[in-house]
Amino acid sequence: SARTVFERRGYTATCMADIAKAAGVSHGTVYTWFADKEAVLRALVGDIVAEVFAALAIADEIPEPQQRMLEANRRYLADNRRHGRMLEVVEEAAATDARYRDALDGVRRDHVARVTRDITRLQQSGLAADDIDAGVAAGALCAMVEGFGRHWYGRGEQDDAPYDDDTAVETLTRLWARGLGLDERTQR
Repeated sequence: SARTVFERRGYTATCMADIAKAAGVSHGTVYTWFADKEAVLRALVGDIVAEVFAALAIADEIPEPQQRMLEANRRYLADNRRHGRMLEVVEEAAATDARYRDALDGVRRDHVARVTRDITRLQQSGLAADDIDAGVAAGALCAMVEGFGRHWYGRGEQDDAPYDDDTAVETLTRLWARGLGLDERTQR
């Protein structure tokens, strides 16, 4: 219920009375479990962050680089579809609360670190161009997908998107592969 209210009203405009009403319980019941709306949001953020981390953790179950990128982009955008509006609420809260900034930054840092390791391995194996900095490339490519996901799925407007999810995932993956020089190297 709280998530629905936060998504509809945003963090600042939500109050505990709104959450209680949406849940169909008394104010006292909400306060029994949560001290304030910040505590409610913190509980929601914990669940979302755990789900995002899990989605982005692609081990070696997909060995082919472009298929691995495709699956990572698919999972990332699927999470944005599920959580896009809620992530905007978290960003709203992050403007005044460092804990939310830290949570968002932690997800970004972890994702960029994983992608940096993957790019480095691809470079060492001769599959990716070695004339790019793996960390810079990882940061830029992750930012591209994050920004696209925010634009595509933010505010729950994905139904009005001019392209379907498969087209988005395939296009983003091609941009990653070309940016890393994978297309030329894997087709030789």
